[in-house]
Amino acid sequence: MLITCRSSMFGSFFRALALAFVLGSAAACTTHDRLPAVPGDQALSVAFLGIPDSRFHLTTEPARFREVWLAAERRLARSRGRRLDTEHMLALSGGGDNGAFGAGILYGWSQRGDRPEFALVTGVSTGALIAPFAFLGRDYDEPLKAVYTAVDQTDIAVQRQALAVLTSDSLADTAPLARLIARHVTQEMIDKIGNEYRRGRLLLIGTTDLDLGQPVVWNIGAIAASGHPAAGEAIRKVLLASASIPAFFPPVPIDVEVGGQRRQELHVDGGATTQAFLYPANVPLRDLPRDVGARRRVAWIIRNGRTLERPVQVERGLVPLAQRSISTMIAANSMGDIYRMYLVNRRDSVDFNLAHVTSRFTLSNEKPFDRTYMNALFEHGRSEILRNAPWAKKPPGFEP
Repeated sequence: MLITCRSSMFGSFFRALALAFVLGSAAACTTHDRLPAVPGDQALSVAFLGIPDSRFHLTTEPARFREVWLAAERRLARSRGRRLDTEHMLALSGGGDNGAFGAGILYGWSQRGDRPEFALVTGVSTGALIAPFAFLGRDYDEPLKAVYTAVDQTDIAVQRQALAVLTSDSLADTAPLARLIARHVTQEMIDKIGNEYRRGRLLLIGTTDLDLGQPVVWNIGAIAASGHPAAGEAIRKVLLASASIPAFFPPVPIDVEVGGQRRQELHVDGGATTQAFLYPANVPLRDLPRDVGARRRVAWIIRNGRTLERPVQVERGLVPLAQRSISTMIAANSMGDIYRMYLVNRRDSVDFNLAHVTSRFTLSNEKPFDRTYMNALFEHGRSEILRNAPWAKKPPGFEP
């Protein structure tokens, strides 16, 4: 999720939402015009912009994902002239302003001098915003640092007035975030992502198709390499969608064509369905042909946040109860995703490594995207990797 649930702005969001309910059912009846949704039984037949393999439904299309993975592995081996000895995969979770932690780890990893080239990079929500920089390597470390240390709340969203909420589809306007994405995700960056896809590397971003209620994985490299004139705009919309918390931020409409008819999908925060992912559990890497891919695979999971909520006294009021409930739910869902990745990695003999914000970091943020907090968390992540401290071989709670 893009905004953490312990912030003053988030609290005012809840107050605005409560006011909308108090003012009556008119708010519930107000909708915005949109094109018809894709019928559920036709969802798998949609070709986005006519680009092959541009996206997948994470849980229902294992065969397609497997073929894309195999093709990428073969391209990567050809580009290096040999079969890989070790293949590195990176998963970047949601976490809002806690994305500064992951940015700091990547920055410090480059400083340490042994940051690998990742064959696969995945991102959800704030992790989706980090992912293109991480994918392209240390040349993009300084822009990544700027995104997580030189921005504040005004660079992300503008809260709507309470009465405006009644006729809107969200509590805030994300035009500032869209501008931030456009400023950094340039055509030059997109061209480089496309080139890396041709080499055999994969950059995957998760969103949630709100009509289907399912996670969607976008093959950003395939879109970038397509040469389609709308590819750049599409990639920027996917990144914005992955970070768009339902109701708090507006959904991102994505137009598609089905059977010659224009349809529209509404995409929101990938964290609504999964906080982090590497590859589908129903695509066992252990069963891939032995002559394809690396002899050894290593997974690096960066959880942009804590794995457990810090104890606090919760006051009995609508706003504090809702805030705490949502933040607890997000933390629990995140742990479920980490457990899933760990068990799938163990099944496939993938070397599992997890980094998350631990009790060593004690600072709290009183407002979202506070620069002091984000700079401190960035520095915490950087210092952790420099002293080789962050990686755990098992998730918290697993027996040795």
